[in-house]
Amino acid sequence: MSSSSSDIPKGNRFFIWFVFLVYSAIMVKIIIVKKTGFFIHSLRQTWRHGGFKKTALSPNWTIFKNINNYLAPNANKLEAFANVGGNIIIFIPFGILVAMLLRGRYKAIKTIILGFLLSIGFEFFQLYTSCGNFDVDDIMLNTLGAFIGVVFWRIGNYMLHAFVSYKTKM
Repeated sequence: MSSSSSDIPKGNRFFIWFVFLVYSAIMVKIIIVKKTGFFIHSLRQTWRHGGFKKTALSPNWTIFKNINNYLAPNANKLEAFANVGGNIIIFIPFGILVAMLLRGRYKAIKTIILGFLLSIGFEFFQLYTSCGNFDVDDIMLNTLGAFIGVVFWRIGNYMLHAFVSYKTKM
C-alpha cells in the first residue's frame, strides 16, 4: 500500500491545495486577527514601540498551567471547551491536509513537526505584537490537533486502499 501523494490525481491535488489555502486564511483570522480593529491597533502599537512590548495579559510559559485551570472543578466548562477543544480542533484539518499534500516518507512525523512549528510561530507572533496572548499550552494543544489530523488521515487512507483493493477483487 503506497501512501504517497503522487497517488492523488493532479486535479485533486489542486483542489486540496485550494482547500488548504482557504483553511489557512480562516486559521489566521481565528488565531491572529480575531477582531480586525484590535489587530490593527496591536500592530500599530508594536510598530510605535519598535517591537515587543509588555501586554496586559502576561504570557504563560508554564506547561499545563492554563489547561489545569480550565479542567478545575469550578472552571467555566464552556470557556474550557472553547479554549482547550478549540486549540485542538483548529489544527485537525492541518494534520489531514498537510499529510495529503506532502510527498515522500515520514509524512506523519513531518506533518506533526510542521504543526508544532506553525503553532510556535503563531504564539510568538502574538507575544511580539500583543494581538493575542502567548500560551505554551496552546502549542501543545495545537500539536495534538495536528497529530489527531494525521491519525484521521492514516485511518482514511487505510480505509480507502482497503475499499479499492476489495472492489478490484470483485
